[in-house]
Amino acid sequence: MQTTMERPAIDKQWFIDKLAETGKSVRGLARHLGVDASAVSRMLSGQRKMKMQEAGEIASFLGVPVSEVLVHSGVSVSLEPRPSEMLLAATIDERGIVDELPEPKPLPPAVIERARATITVQGDEPIVGAQIRALKGPLSVMDDAVVLYRYLGEAIDPAAIGLLSICRSRDGEQFLGKIERARKTGEARVTCATGEVRDVGLEAATPVLAVIP
Repeated sequence: MQTTMERPAIDKQWFIDKLAETGKSVRGLARHLGVDASAVSRMLSGQRKMKMQEAGEIASFLGVPVSEVLVHSGVSVSLEPRPSEMLLAATIDERGIVDELPEPKPLPPAVIERARATITVQGDEPIVGAQIRALKGPLSVMDDAVVLYRYLGEAIDPAAIGLLSICRSRDGEQFLGKIERARKTGEARVTCATGEVRDVGLEAATPVLAVIP
């Protein structure tokens, strides 16, 4: 049986105490979040729900883990470990070529926590990561970083146009690149990680959601 710890309402005093400990204020937090102080007051009073993105930003502002903020925000927290919803599924070499791992494995908890503070995951939407392994070339500055994206489907996601994306060509090659333009029939112009501009027939593409150093 799964055991849960539930808080019926946000623990306002915990947030007030943390602000005091760090010498910060509700107004300072509001400026950090880019909202009015009244909006933060309503959130701390439980009159509006804290957003996941806000939880990550509040954690950064207070210097505490996102999980700790979530516990005190009134969210039910499982006391049993749950399978990761984010998996390391591939590597990206210095040319930007994506090589899928034989068996995906869970991402480190620290990476998952930072990812959840950066992107919004809806429902059971699977998010995967590819680790950059580049000791030379343009990608070397991001060596060991994790690129997060949704599983490649069978089509070009319209949201990928104009963005850094994980692409799959018609011959099955997967690579990292910025899609400059693409036709509905798949013909696309892509700037690759090496800086090379390619005209290629794409089978599928999905935008990069985040890069976690």
